[in-house]
Amino acid sequence: LNDARLFVDQGDDDIAISVDSESTSNTAVAITGKYPISAVQDLSSGQAGYFNRNIAEAGSEPLVSMIDDHTSNTQPTLKIQQDGAGYGISIDHNANQKAIYIDHDGVTSEATMYFASPTTTTGTVLRIDDCNALTTGRMMELKSNSSDTGTRNLVEIVNDHASATGATALKIQQDSTGPALVMN
Repeated sequence: LNDARLFVDQGDDDIAISVDSESTSNTAVAITGKYPISAVQDLSSGQAGYFNRNIAEAGSEPLVSMIDDHTSNTQPTLKIQQDGAGYGISIDHNANQKAIYIDHDGVTSEATMYFASPTTTTGTVLRIDDCNALTTGRMMELKSNSSDTGTRNLVEIVNDHASATGATALKIQQDSTGPALVMN
């Protein structure tokens, strides 16, 4: 199609477009443009996007990659806006590995939940901010309800280099008259 629109109006309860590709070195669908993909869910109990892999993948490719390669880019790679009462991110993790892993090489500025890997060595790896409307809730809750009697640390802070004598392992700043730390 050149200077034309491909329109599919699927009125039946079936797949509108199906692509089965056996290529091992090329993508099945390649889209370029200013706004390459827009998915709007307009029927309830569905999903706007779904990615599934059910193979014993031992390679180095993740199920989904987002690569924001330009060094002058100042926009986030991923933005999640949740206006309802549901979770912004829900992770159901059943493997014996970390549910979230951040490989951080430093940032030049700080922002709410800023994960980044530019080339400087200052800044914040994870920041939770702008909770100014918070009254009786929590900014963070770490909870375990395991009856296992094995030795484990629920929270562990490790400053693993003996030469880092200027690093503080845990700093608490309490500007109100309330207690800085309560242990029950």
